[in-house]
Amino acid sequence: MAQIDKNTVSAENQLKENEYIKFYGSGTEKKILFVGNSITRHGVKEEIGWYWDFGMAASCEDKDYVHLVMSEMNKKYNASYCVCQAGQWEINYTQPEEALDFFTDARDFCADTIIVRLIENVDHTHYNDEIFRKNYPELIKFLNKSGKAKIIVTDGFWRHPADSTIKEIAQIKGYDFVTLGDLGELDEMKAIGLFAHDGVAQHPGDLGMENIAKRILGKLL
Repeated sequence: MAQIDKNTVSAENQLKENEYIKFYGSGTEKKILFVGNSITRHGVKEEIGWYWDFGMAASCEDKDYVHLVMSEMNKKYNASYCVCQAGQWEINYTQPEEALDFFTDARDFCADTIIVRLIENVDHTHYNDEIFRKNYPELIKFLNKSGKAKIIVTDGFWRHPADSTIKEIAQIKGYDFVTLGDLGELDEMKAIGLFAHDGVAQHPGDLGMENIAKRILGKLL
């Protein structure tokens, strides 16, 4: 069974529609936009045993990859950041226009660095590479209001048919690329045994989050 099939956490309703965007800090030296899915931020969902509002399945907010990255960045810069939960874009990637309407506040944040860490909720059983290849760069273009932001993209924590396409797009567009798929094949990188719901437990635990953060920081610092 592919690792991605073990993720049984629905991409639907990970956050309420008015909560897709969240801002942190007030620094102006660096403005970083994180674009992701449940690994980046998932709201409370008691029916699957998730009672928090941060990256699934870190043990606390400070241990998810977003906050680990920003902890290091704030040692060097007076930074602020925005989290854009884009799970709705993933499940609607073939017709993303409606989802983009929810992300205008993230676009207007005018980040100088954009980190796009999503793919896992794009349907891998009926994946359309031609459409993804067109709409993925369009998502980044939409969020990059100035057209001048540094772009960092990653492949999936669980391997996905689009991984090679993301890497190819990065090469063509000049984005920095971070690979993560090897982490998702290691049980020690997950939260196995810490959550009753297997889908939650398949998400990166503290060690997985730490390694995601380290790899992203390698493109930032």
